[in-house]
Amino acid sequence: MAERSRTSDILSIYVPSFFIFVGMGIVSPVLTLYAQSFGVSIFMAGMVITVYSIGRLVMDFPAGILADKIGRRPLMIIGTALIALCAFLNATADNFWLFLFYRFIQGMGASMWMTSRTTLLADILKPEERGRVLGYFQSFQTIGQAAGPTIGGFIATWYGAQANFYFYAATGVVSLALTYVFIKETESGKAHSGELAFPKDLTLRLLKNKGFVFASLASATAFFLVSGIRQDILPFYTAEAGMGPAEIGMILSVATIANLILTIPIGYGIDLIGRKPIIIFGLVVSAISMALFPQFNSFILLCFVSFIMGIGTSGMQQAPLAMATDATIGEPRGTSMGIFRFFGDIGSLIGPILLGAVADGFGLAAPFYAMSGIILLVAAATYLFGVETLPGKNGKKPTTGSS
Repeated sequence: MAERSRTSDILSIYVPSFFIFVGMGIVSPVLTLYAQSFGVSIFMAGMVITVYSIGRLVMDFPAGILADKIGRRPLMIIGTALIALCAFLNATADNFWLFLFYRFIQGMGASMWMTSRTTLLADILKPEERGRVLGYFQSFQTIGQAAGPTIGGFIATWYGAQANFYFYAATGVVSLALTYVFIKETESGKAHSGELAFPKDLTLRLLKNKGFVFASLASATAFFLVSGIRQDILPFYTAEAGMGPAEIGMILSVATIANLILTIPIGYGIDLIGRKPIIIFGLVVSAISMALFPQFNSFILLCFVSFIMGIGTSGMQQAPLAMATDATIGEPRGTSMGIFRFFGDIGSLIGPILLGAVADGFGLAAPFYAMSGIILLVAAATYLFGVETLPGKNGKKPTTGSS
């Protein structure tokens, strides 16, 4: 790959991600409401989120294999094109089942996009800079996530909910154009290695790799928390406390603001202190925030606890990817990243299901305590059995990333 510069990183890696996440945010305020306009129940409307997660999940393994077989750049272009196309088709769908089908395909496109992008990052980043650069990457995503819902609210108010999907398609096209022009294939991507088959031997090998296993476990826990608590249970809990949509949105935004503030400092910590300490820090702080949520029902205090949650999830979301990248040096990079993302998407899929069942059976406070307990178990296991993968902290000399 050509010599990297900050400008090329921004144009090829960060900015396309920003536009994708802005688009996702634009549709988030209206997604389930628009689905209900087809005359379906609330439960069925929620399926538009579930099938998107299923689409990601079923594509994670194939996306990783394809990233090695056909290259990172082609898969990234295909994934981005599917995201944009399906956003446009969602706006034109004339029945719910067609809408649901497009969401499933879009989830598959999202898996292609993210797997190829994380694989490319793993290719080009040196171990000593992974935390910092992943922090910049996360910052652009977080800014997009924060800006998208606000923009989407105004679009829906001015032009109707259908327009949000057209705008999402437009942001996808912008990301596609930037990707096509600025992304260059890496040497690893040009190798076109691997076979178009289930990577049984690699999967078994990675499941014996402590660094990879605990990185995947932390990632799955982070996705479990974000989908199960942040996106599902917390809005219900705050609504039961008598808060309206504006207040609920602000409470959720506070966590995003904490993510944004801490993303780059956490990235430096990952490179200077190590992957394992940051993961444990993120897990413990997140567990504390979960235990605190049920203690309060005032807007100000819930915002404060949400900020603590944002601090915790910052560490949980960034450090595992750096650890997984360290742990898979010498392995087929695309397939390894696909397997890593598969575990995260499992957490994302089962989080709302399991915590929703806990809420139905024991009330809305119970999922927070359950989540806190799960996180503490993961933190304890990581502390006792996890390994540090940062070269220099684990007794190994740093190695450069492949180009």
